[in-house]
Amino acid sequence: MKFHIIAAKDLKVVLRDQNALLMMFLVPMLIISVSGLALGGNFEQNIRISVLVVDLDNDEVSRGLVEFLEEIDILDVDMESNEFAARDRVKEQEYGRLIIIPVGFTEYVMTGQDTELLIIVSPTEESSNTVLEKIVEGYASRISTNVVVVKTASAYGIPAHTEEQILEIVDTAEQFVQPPPVDVVIESTTSNRVEYSAFTQYVPGFAVMFLMFTTVQIGSISLIKEHEAGTLRRLVTAPISKAEIIGGKIASTFIRGFVQLTVLMYFGHVVFDLDLGSDILALFVLIAAVTMASTGLGVLVAVMVKTTDQADSLSLLLVMIMSAVGGSWWPLSVEPQFMQDMAHFTITAWAMDGFYDLLYFDLGLAGILEEVKWLVLMMIIFFGIAIRRFKFE
Repeated sequence: MKFHIIAAKDLKVVLRDQNALLMMFLVPMLIISVSGLALGGNFEQNIRISVLVVDLDNDEVSRGLVEFLEEIDILDVDMESNEFAARDRVKEQEYGRLIIIPVGFTEYVMTGQDTELLIIVSPTEESSNTVLEKIVEGYASRISTNVVVVKTASAYGIPAHTEEQILEIVDTAEQFVQPPPVDVVIESTTSNRVEYSAFTQYVPGFAVMFLMFTTVQIGSISLIKEHEAGTLRRLVTAPISKAEIIGGKIASTFIRGFVQLTVLMYFGHVVFDLDLGSDILALFVLIAAVTMASTGLGVLVAVMVKTTDQADSLSLLLVMIMSAVGGSWWPLSVEPQFMQDMAHFTITAWAMDGFYDLLYFDLGLAGILEEVKWLVLMMIIFFGIAIRRFKFE
């Protein structure tokens, strides 16, 4: 097999091109550094949710709810005495959410009557509204115990005619429900989860994006240039098979991408103390899978277009869309669910899932098999279509 001769020739050309080396290594390092340092706090779990509360009851249970909300770190609670004014403030988008505690709320709870808490939300802040709903539902579930206790006592004819008697029953019941008799324990699948930092997102995110610039954009353009210059036609007359020619071109692009992604990940480890996980073999397997899939996409782009300008435009469009949707610029979790589902049609999403499994959860080789499987499948599809359409003329 002589494909290594072609691969070595292409790599020598790259090594002599200082601009190409700058784009492969120095530019990504600068962007990773600036993004991580400037935007480091944007995606950490320090969200703040402003909520407006109208307490029309202003009694023991309602005041307890307000105190409960004020004690939650992520909530900024503001009070409003006028319900109509509060509704107007939500309509004018001064606040994204409003809680209204009705008149008689405490009395209903204490006497075992059904009641409700009203949450008015703006649809423009869906994710924060869901968080607030879960918090209020949790408190409502807790005080619902009081209602159930009073109803049960009444059903069995246990006398509770005064407020003092009702409170005594409720206080007794609360001794048995706090802490809850049935607890929920959440255990991580790994005990080695490392501390999250902004560079857990930005180092692999931008490294994958620049890898695709190398393998998809530059890789496809280089193949088109070989076509336009007639180099491929001349190679056919040499004592080397077409498969070896294609293999050499693919190998050179793969090696460039593999080295680039490896160097950028190591850069993050050395400069920003990025934890690369305990399984270095798994990291190399993931890097190889990502590089092969993106190399295959670059070859596919090359056979789908006719000129270098077309290859440049199409590959740039693909890389930018995949980077935005697939999680290079921000975590997938901040995107709407339908976009998260769409993202997994991209190389980037599977790559970022794999890097999170290794760098954050430290799951090792077994933990990234799903991501590697899909990346390899993409590689097979891209190469399969590209090779069938590849022409040397």
